Amino acid sequence: MPNQEEMRESNARRKRSYLFLSMILLVWNLIETTSLFLRNGFHESSQASGELSISVVPASLPTPQSISDTRNDSLSLRQKYLLGKQIDINEASTEEFSSLPGISNAMAAAIVEERKRLGGFRSPNDLMQVKGIKEKRLEKILPFLKK
Repeated sequence: MPNQEEMRESNARRKRSYLFLSMILLVWNLIETTSLFLRNGFHESSQASGELSISVVPASLPTPQSISDTRNDSLSLRQKYLLGKQIDINEASTEEFSSLPGISNAMAAAIVEERKRLGGFRSPNDLMQVKGIKEKRLEKILPFLKK
């Protein structure tokens, strides 16, 4: 049976262990909060009472257009469609056309050339006049086109 002195020492060790664990958690939370502030940004605002409050300001979120603008991005066709990426067939550049699924750089240049020749497209169906664009390919890119 442990004597009084051993029990006090055991309790003191347990309290030190709890204190040590609390300190570890406090430091961990401080690191996480700091990294959150550094990642998302923050600003200080003083209230009428003179208190200082820090509120997290979300980092600027990418727009659907900026997400899917790159030619070699990893978004699927469905993801791009769901993000609402659309290009105007009478204003789009060769690069924008070539970002469409199934449209190569050469075909994009041919689309722009045909647009110049016609003086603009009246509807997306006019794209079928471009060599290499048939019904199947037009159906594939139709969700990304606007007139």
